[in-house]
Amino acid sequence: MFRTQRKLNEPAIPFNQCLEYLLRPGMKWVITGKPTPSIEKFSVNFKAGPAEGDDIALRLNPRFQTRSVVRNARTNGAWRKDFEESTPFFPFEKYKSFRIEITCLADKFKIDVNGDHFANYKHRYDLHQITHLNIDGQVDIDTVEFLYTGTDPNIQEPSVTYYNPTSMFTMKLDRHLKRGTEVIVRGMGRDVFGMNFHCGPSATDNYAFRFSPEFNAQRVVRNSMIGKVWNPHAEVITSFFPFRQKESFTLRCICDNSKFV
Repeated sequence: MFRTQRKLNEPAIPFNQCLEYLLRPGMKWVITGKPTPSIEKFSVNFKAGPAEGDDIALRLNPRFQTRSVVRNARTNGAWRKDFEESTPFFPFEKYKSFRIEITCLADKFKIDVNGDHFANYKHRYDLHQITHLNIDGQVDIDTVEFLYTGTDPNIQEPSVTYYNPTSMFTMKLDRHLKRGTEVIVRGMGRDVFGMNFHCGPSATDNYAFRFSPEFNAQRVVRNSMIGKVWNPHAEVITSFFPFRQKESFTLRCICDNSKFV
């Protein structure tokens, strides 16, 4: 059993945080804060991206005018019709601090408020697609805390961050690639770029994986190179191109047992 903990103090609202790890059972987020005097509603969202219209695995949405807490998911850009709104009680009050605990279980999210169990919400979305935690609305947040109590040792490994690296950036990995290793790249799109997992520092070394968005062709090419020869069976995605010229992006690559995700 392993335990990991991260904590942020007084984040700005709206709050958007790229998750360090794939959602999995044993993960918990603890959010403390206080509604603003003009509160009408606020929301906590586990999202499949940073954009406003991205899909959502769970939206927890307290609404003060109706004294209800809506739980819902957005899939393929549309809110689900089987949202949940009934509550045993309304646990939020103006001017009073609150504590929300959201725990990811195998089949559902478990939601506790102010130390009491409030609701469960069954998973309606692929958790492996969730990349961001978002908090928005008329609320002041004191802390956002991430805790993990589980059996995956990869979550114990520290992360390494490089800010504003050169465009021809090469980094020697401080550990061998293995299941659960994640690389997150944030930047701004232009023309062509590539993210490469090399077997050495030279451009002619073998590539375990190359991910290359091509803006003019509006496609993403995925390939590998062995013995200085590119694999003739390159995988090309043309049906969906998620990058835009001069717009920020977040690219997340995860090493799984038999593939990169």
